Amino acid sequence: MAMTSGIMWMGSIAGLEWRGEKMDPAGYFPLLKGMGVDTLDIFARSADDWGVDTLKSALDAADMTCACYYIGCDLVKSDPEGVAAADEAFVKGIENAQILGAPICFTAGTQHGNEGEEAFQRYIDRLREKLPMFEGTGMQLVIENAGKLMHTAADLKRTAEALEDDGLRLCPDTGNFTLWRQDEVEAVEMLMPWSIHYHMKDYGELWEKDGALGGREAIFGEGLTPVDECLDLIKAAGYDGVLAWEPGTQDDDGVAQSIKNMLEKMC
Repeated sequence: MAMTSGIMWMGSIAGLEWRGEKMDPAGYFPLLKGMGVDTLDIFARSADDWGVDTLKSALDAADMTCACYYIGCDLVKSDPEGVAAADEAFVKGIENAQILGAPICFTAGTQHGNEGEEAFQRYIDRLREKLPMFEGTGMQLVIENAGKLMHTAADLKRTAEALEDDGLRLCPDTGNFTLWRQDEVEAVEMLMPWSIHYHMKDYGELWEKDGALGGREAIFGEGLTPVDECLDLIKAAGYDGVLAWEPGTQDDDGVAQSIKNMLEKMC
């Protein structure tokens, strides 16, 4: 089976503006569909901004789907307010994902604000608490390589091995491996047994300032990340899921070219 072309609704496309024209989801989603994008990764904040029913109607009208719904929270927080906020985010996130028909939920927000072994272990424990919520829903929960808490393939593998029997799966991000100076091809290969969704990102420039790593995203397929080699591995494994390109600061021409490049490489 063929892979499905997706895009994360963020970065340069988050503002729903194209060639200077502001749009709503009903206007913007068909634009993406016309460029060859079949499915979207949708953040909770977009559902809050537009309403989940509005998004569902816009997707249906554009003949698109929601591939993955993002639950934003910090699972490491241990204060009562922080724990309650994360618990509520999961309940609402699963409800919204079901309305949108998303087969996958993605939890983000923990990895960037925490680091260290104690936080790592609490993250695993809290994920283990949340995974039973997905039983019987037809959905799966994924995490990605990101932030100081979980930026290496070894971090993801360790978490997957601890929670695979509970149902946790992975969403490797090719560009984040580049940002953290990891071997992207080695990482993708290592994580394949648990990978059910991919974030495809390509960095064009990397830097380090005051000990912090940073970078600028490139037009997909024209940067430093070895996306061709990663895709060769993914194809060879028979993967038939979604490749979701992650936009950065590209202009409209860069967005269009990135989508075109990804579609060509998928084939």
